[in-house]
Amino acid sequence: MVRKPAKMYRNVNKKAYTRRKYMGGVPGSKIVQFEMGNLSQEFPTEIDLIVDETCQIRHSSLEAARITANRRLMKDVGRSNFHFKIRVFPHHVLRENKQATGAGADRVSEGMRLAFGKAVGTAARVESGQKIMTVFSTEQYLEKIKDALRHSGHKLPTPSHLKVSTIKVSGRIIAAPKLVGEKVVAAPVVAEEAAAEPAKDAKGAAPAAKGGKDAKADDKKGAAPAKGGKK
Repeated sequence: MVRKPAKMYRNVNKKAYTRRKYMGGVPGSKIVQFEMGNLSQEFPTEIDLIVDETCQIRHSSLEAARITANRRLMKDVGRSNFHFKIRVFPHHVLRENKQATGAGADRVSEGMRLAFGKAVGTAARVESGQKIMTVFSTEQYLEKIKDALRHSGHKLPTPSHLKVSTIKVSGRIIAAPKLVGEKVVAAPVVAEEAAAEPAKDAKGAAPAAKGGKDAKADDKKGAAPAKGGKK
């Protein structure tokens, strides 16, 4: 199938067509991942790729931009030093009225005017100033991340710019995995319980000792009638 240029689907017009419940044969999205890199760490620097125009971005264009940015980040920054996130999803279904192509097809390719068409792909509708992609990292990799996002912006059908901001992280140490932090917090609790068990045993042994003294006292008390019997 001959793919038509992106400019045919770039402009936003008419209502969004998203109710897949009532349509069949919608091609699957080419975007295979929406979050990449180190997902278990917190980073204090946020770099956003923001679009300048309201438009539609096809799923193939988003996937091309994702691949471009992710490859450069993996090579220049390293998987453990960034968290890359795609912020939009191609909900809108694109329709096309297929026509005959090839030699001598100009006589039969006009077709019906304003035909409903058949689903040929999906696209994400974005507004001017909306964030498309975000990378979380540290300040030392800022220039390399800017370069990666700048190259990925060339794959989009709209001008774009970058925005860098500093975000607050939690009270944990920066770049510390959350799950590890939870395990570290839970570890002393387990240790306290383990330490508490011998104390319980010691307390449990105390009644036995007391019971031993009582038994001796009972023996003495029991020995008194025996003396009385002798008398």
